[in-house]
Amino acid sequence: MTGYLFHTPEDRREMLAAIGAASIGEILDAQIPADVRFQRQLDLPKGLDEIGLERLMRDLAAENVSAASHLCFLGGGAYDHFIPAVVDEIASRGEYYTSYTPYQAEASQGNLQVMFEYETLITQLTGLGVSNASLYDGGSAMVEAVLMALAADSSRRRVVTTRTVHPHYRQTLDTYLCNLDAEAIVVEPAADGSAGPIIDQIDSQTACVVIQHPNFFGRLEDVRAICDAAHRVGALAIQVFDPISLGLLKRPGDLGADIAIAEGQCLGSPLQMGGPYLGILACREELVRRLPGRLAGQTTDRRGNRCWVLTLQTREQHIRRAKATSNICSNQSLLALRATIYLSLLGPQGLRETAEHCVRKTRYLRDRIDQHDRLSCVHAGPVFKEFVVRDSRGDVEGLLGQALGQGVLAGVPLAPWYPEMEDCFLVAVTEKRSREDIDRWLESVGGDAADAAPTQGRSVAAV
Repeated sequence: MTGYLFHTPEDRREMLAAIGAASIGEILDAQIPADVRFQRQLDLPKGLDEIGLERLMRDLAAENVSAASHLCFLGGGAYDHFIPAVVDEIASRGEYYTSYTPYQAEASQGNLQVMFEYETLITQLTGLGVSNASLYDGGSAMVEAVLMALAADSSRRRVVTTRTVHPHYRQTLDTYLCNLDAEAIVVEPAADGSAGPIIDQIDSQTACVVIQHPNFFGRLEDVRAICDAAHRVGALAIQVFDPISLGLLKRPGDLGADIAIAEGQCLGSPLQMGGPYLGILACREELVRRLPGRLAGQTTDRRGNRCWVLTLQTREQHIRRAKATSNICSNQSLLALRATIYLSLLGPQGLRETAEHCVRKTRYLRDRIDQHDRLSCVHAGPVFKEFVVRDSRGDVEGLLGQALGQGVLAGVPLAPWYPEMEDCFLVAVTEKRSREDIDRWLESVGGDAADAAPTQGRSVAAV
């Protein structure tokens, strides 16, 4: 019945007669179990004219709560960073906004140049030799990195990671590995919220180690020590990173990571109610043949003009399915374009300044919480942009609901992923938050912004 159009009732009767069915309902009844069928008439309102429909849709949209309508301190992998207006201006051009995925390189020079520039920026950002363009999101990028490691040495089937890695990423990994001959070893974090104990689980059967730095709790990890431990037994090291943090922290390649992955939403893309987002993946050049997706390269045409080509495309749409490295079948090229514009605008100095703002403002809020009667910071060590707060009354839901009522999205409860932290929530402070915003956060959760002035002049180096 695919593609069949019922232009008239007679068309429908002819189709039913051709397949030997008395009605459409008979076909559906044969396929849909009785206990899941809708047993009553739809209670639909009367149809609206265009004016009434537009008014209804505006009223419904006004009920949404977002970073545009409320003060946002949410984090956990998606952040309210500042987006320069020029990002929207360029990315909204018709030739970019309406394009999909180029199959004929010679007809898609603009998109291919964007991919090339994006890949160049990502390799500079990560300190690794090659990047693709690109993947769906951070979770799928991490899985692709793990699959690369498993394919690199078929005799190794252990993936060692830790609960300090984003829980959504770990859930995605479990989904992929459940039907593969491989197992994920998930290590409990140390008391300080770091992944230190992970080193003890690395052995000769380990294909790769996955570490997040800064981790899901915002804590900084000893990535170099973990990468060295992986390399000593011949395993690959995969680092999940925050792109903004690299304005201050060492690059994954400089810390010894073989593969680096990230969620690229923070690079010029709005929160967008959860997506679409951008999966970043870069690796050492030796692993390029295992890299999923596509690689754009720069060359010259027969007239000597600069041009771009698809140098490597390991998707099943380009090569034999049996030789494809991944079933990724689309490309987040529009989001990669936004990241390219954003990184080009900021440059190394702008990225550093953005990271410094995040660190200083996070420090300001942590200092204020240290003086709070009800709240406390769970981990004392250094963090980037994000940290865990404990409610001494154990009423996180009530606390966050109270803040929401005052127009503040105060944080993300941790209980859904970490039951032992049911009295804790995650708070993120980006460069967009002002001192007044942070004071308002304190007021929304029951603090008094006038209480005890915080430490002044705290430097980034002191964090």
